[in-house]
Amino acid sequence: MSNSKYMVVDLATQQPTIKPIGDYLFARQGDNRRPLPIWFQQSGQPLALDGYTVEWAQTNADGTPLVVSGTTISGDVVGQMVFFFPANAFAVAGTVIGHFLIKKESDGSLISSIDLSFDVKKDNVLMNIDTTPFMNDWEQFKSRIKSQTEALKGEVNGFDSTIKGAQEQANSITTLINNNQVAKKTDLNDYLSKSSDGVTAGTLTANDFITKAGIKLSDLAQYNTPIFINKFGDVKRSGFYKFDASNFLSSNLPPFLTSNQQTGTILSIFIDSNNAYFKFMETGWEYYVHNGIWSKRINRTGVPLFSGSVQTGDTINFSDNYYKFDYVIWRITYDNQNKFVTTYVRDGHIMFITSNTNGNSFNHIFLNFIANKGDANDVRGLTIRSMQTQLSTGGKPADITTSINVEMYGYCNA
Repeated sequence: MSNSKYMVVDLATQQPTIKPIGDYLFARQGDNRRPLPIWFQQSGQPLALDGYTVEWAQTNADGTPLVVSGTTISGDVVGQMVFFFPANAFAVAGTVIGHFLIKKESDGSLISSIDLSFDVKKDNVLMNIDTTPFMNDWEQFKSRIKSQTEALKGEVNGFDSTIKGAQEQANSITTLINNNQVAKKTDLNDYLSKSSDGVTAGTLTANDFITKAGIKLSDLAQYNTPIFINKFGDVKRSGFYKFDASNFLSSNLPPFLTSNQQTGTILSIFIDSNNAYFKFMETGWEYYVHNGIWSKRINRTGVPLFSGSVQTGDTINFSDNYYKFDYVIWRITYDNQNKFVTTYVRDGHIMFITSNTNGNSFNHIFLNFIANKGDANDVRGLTIRSMQTQLSTGGKPADITTSINVEMYGYCNA
């Protein structure tokens, strides 16, 4: 059987592509095993049917649903087959509406065709395409406009030229059509051929799209891409930004950034031009801006100030920078125990307790220091003045003559 004798059913479109059904199927009411040659395609390309089964689902003229599995044989090329309708498909006289179901049991795939309408009579079965179930309100509106345009053209052709009023009306309608003020049949056909409520195949090109929220697609695609900024005034929305500390005012930067933290990424939560939250991702510094004022600068991980061994008389320098911190956490290792002690930057005394090695008493540890200040608020370092230990059972404090391992971290919370 040649390809021209196969009814083409394109599963990717709702537009009919078949010739009159008389070219493919002949049947009467009650006939059995009536063959229908079909060529299934997808967007104009043959659809391979390997692994698929084909069923026919219909609604009879009396409203009864029916699903039948007709016998099939393969066609000459990919996508072609012959479907043999059983007798119960044509058992009820009247209009029968149905569609083909292409199924693959292995993965649950299911593809349905557009609706086909059978007019079952005693002597024959007529068949045509029915696209009504696929039409939404907009499609119905376009179809109505198309019908109205055809009606206008019919009125123009049917007016009696001897009646002046009718002639004037005909001339007016003709003018509208000629000036493209009324949609013509060719216009609507061209539009319908490019419109679909299904899956769009091929390449779609446009300058830009806008979401329902009013965001351009070109902006949305870069929403989470870091954008380089030179100052916080450049920040207009929430997201990630790249920064270079050399381009910022010192008043807009944390009090301390190590050499490898001079460039990095900032997370911005943008409220408006005077209210925002910034986090320097690589450092742990967090900034809050309220009513245009940098109201809080917080460091939740601590800035390393010192790590090493100290003993009485040693001076700890924090380098040449002036560090401004609200408090300092000391990690002191003594007698194989680690103690964390929090002090304000200008405090000069630390006391903590460790258990004695014999387990019968405790050691009271006293550490005195003096802060070295550049001015009233900036602490550049400190000097250990004395370190002593005293048992909880009594006795005089004794000087600690050995070194103690110390780590110091600076924190800001305001």
